[in-house]
Amino acid sequence: MKNECSIVRDLLPLYVENMVSAETGEFVKEHLEGCGECREEYERMKEPQVREESRDAKGNREAAAPLVALQRKLGRKKVQTVLCTVLFVVALLVSAFSVLSAPVYIPYDEELFTITENEDESVTIVFDERVTDYECSSDAHIGWVGVEPCYEIKAWSTLWNKWIFKKDQQFVVIHKVTGEDFSVYYASNDGSENVCVYGEPVTDGGIVTLPRLTLNYYFLIAAVGVVVLLAIWWIVRKKAIVKVWVERALFYPISYCVAHVIVEGFGSSTYSAGRDFMLIIFLSIVIYGGVLLARSIYRERKEIKALTERNE
Repeated sequence: MKNECSIVRDLLPLYVENMVSAETGEFVKEHLEGCGECREEYERMKEPQVREESRDAKGNREAAAPLVALQRKLGRKKVQTVLCTVLFVVALLVSAFSVLSAPVYIPYDEELFTITENEDESVTIVFDERVTDYECSSDAHIGWVGVEPCYEIKAWSTLWNKWIFKKDQQFVVIHKVTGEDFSVYYASNDGSENVCVYGEPVTDGGIVTLPRLTLNYYFLIAAVGVVVLLAIWWIVRKKAIVKVWVERALFYPISYCVAHVIVEGFGSSTYSAGRDFMLIIFLSIVIYGGVLLARSIYRERKEIKALTERNE
C-alpha cells in the first residue's frame, strides 16, 4: 500500500496538469478515492497553483493599468487635437469671410446709377459696375394719407464679389404703391447728408442716416462679464470644482470680445448691425469651443506627462 502511495504521489504533479495517460489517470483516481492522505496531498497541490495564477493575473492587470490609462488619454488627446484644429480652421475661414464680405459703401456721385421712369409710373434704377449689392428700404411715410412716400437706397461693394464671386449688373425697380408721388434718397453711409435723387424732398432740411451703436452695448456687456467673472474666479480660486466652472463661463465673454474685434475692429458703430452681430455670435461660439478644447488638451498633456514619468 505504501509503495502504491509513493507511486501515486510521484504521479500527482503530472495528474494535476492532466499530463498522464487515461489508464494511469484512472489508476490515480481510484487510489485517491480510497486514500485520504494522498487525496489531501492532491487538494493541497491544486489550491496553491490556482492562487498563484490568480495572484499573477492580478499583478499583471495592476502593472498594466497605468499603460492602459496612458493609451486612453493619448487616444482622447488625438481626437481633441483634431477637433481643435478643425475649429481653428473654421475660425480662420469665418474671419476671412467677415473681412471679404464686409460692405464698403459707395459715396454718391452722378455716374453711380441711372434712373428711368417707366410707363406704369414705376422707376428703374440701374447701378454701374462699382456696385455689387444694394438695399432699398421705405420709411413710415408709406401708407400715411396725404404724405409723400419716401424710399432710401444704399449701394456697396465687397472684396468677395470683386475677387471671387462677381455678380451681374445690379438694378432695382420701385413701384408706385399709393396715389401719392414718391421720392428716392441715396444714403452714402459716410456721415454726409442723404441725396434726393428722384421726386421732391420730403423735408426742408437735410436727412442723415446714422450708424447703429447696438454692437457697442453688447461689447460693453461682454467686457463687464469678463471683469465680474474674473472677480468671482479670484474668490473661488481655491475651490477646484467651482473654479473650473467659473473658468468655462469666463471664456465665452472673452471669446465674444475677440470675435467683435475680428469683425468690427476696435470700432463699434456699423451700418450693417444685423449681419455683423450674427457673424460675431457665430465666430465667438467657434472660438469658445476651440478655447475649451485647447484647455482640455493642455490638461491631458500634463496628466500624460505625469503618467509617463511615473512608469519610468
